Amino acid sequence: MENVCAVVVTYNRCQLLKECLESLLNQSYSLSKIYVVNNNSTDQTKEMLDDLSQKEPAIVPIHLDENIGGAGGFYIGIKEALESQSDWIWIMDDDAEPDHKCLENLIQSIKDINAEVGFVAPVIINKHTNNIQNYHHKKVNKTLTKDRAIDLETINNNKYIEVNANAFVGPLISTKAVKKVGLPRKDFFIWLDDTEYTYRISRVMKSYLISDAVIYHKDSPTNGIDPKSFWKVCYGFRNRILWVNSSLKGLNKIASYTSLMGQYIKLLISILLRYKWKNNRYVCMKYLTLALLKGIKNTGGIFVTPQEYLCQIK
Repeated sequence: MENVCAVVVTYNRCQLLKECLESLLNQSYSLSKIYVVNNNSTDQTKEMLDDLSQKEPAIVPIHLDENIGGAGGFYIGIKEALESQSDWIWIMDDDAEPDHKCLENLIQSIKDINAEVGFVAPVIINKHTNNIQNYHHKKVNKTLTKDRAIDLETINNNKYIEVNANAFVGPLISTKAVKKVGLPRKDFFIWLDDTEYTYRISRVMKSYLISDAVIYHKDSPTNGIDPKSFWKVCYGFRNRILWVNSSLKGLNKIASYTSLMGQYIKLLISILLRYKWKNNRYVCMKYLTLALLKGIKNTGGIFVTPQEYLCQIK
């Protein structure tokens, strides 16, 4: 029997975390440990985790003294899980809720594939709309500048679909893969750390989307980019450049930078011309340009906190 532990990263979403942990504890395939990385939450998360861990020995809280972002949280959690001698590490954010048989079906798929696998991922379904979030299951182009979603027809008509990147919403990662490629990039802070890491794994070991394994995602439906969430876009843009810098050389790198500059200019034009940016044009352009410069200079880590950014938004 395969030994599986889970890693959950959380920040200030106590109720969602409770629901996530309940679904993990009630899986038809038992987890040996559930590592919960608490990113210095300021709500009741710490108290809830400490109380729950007394009743459920499988739950292991990891309380951090500062918020190091999702990227830093997964770095810490996977590092801890790796030392537990598990065969597989199941990772997700606190707004995920796997179906009762999700893990069982993922484990069965590994047996059925009968080959060395880097990761297997469940289909991600939005809990509010019941729509498949196929944009979280990806193929990445050679210049690392564009992620192509696996189309719904492919998901609906195939049990095992080879992918080369996936969101950190339920991928089951082989510890052999972690030992080969190392840990996620904590310097990304937030956004794209999942794509970069799962892509890194798929370069050395084949990885699959499993259509009969389901995990529900409780993020709110979005209507595109808006000023309040634009700080995340800036991190994603900076991180894309960091990824290119660490992975590409020669003509591919030149082509990548050309594409990224095109994306930068397109975003600037959108901010300048579209009405919804009217009161926040300067702030958003400032941080997008800062993200570009940080990427070119190969500077990771935090360059603006959510609180610092949001207090500037009107």
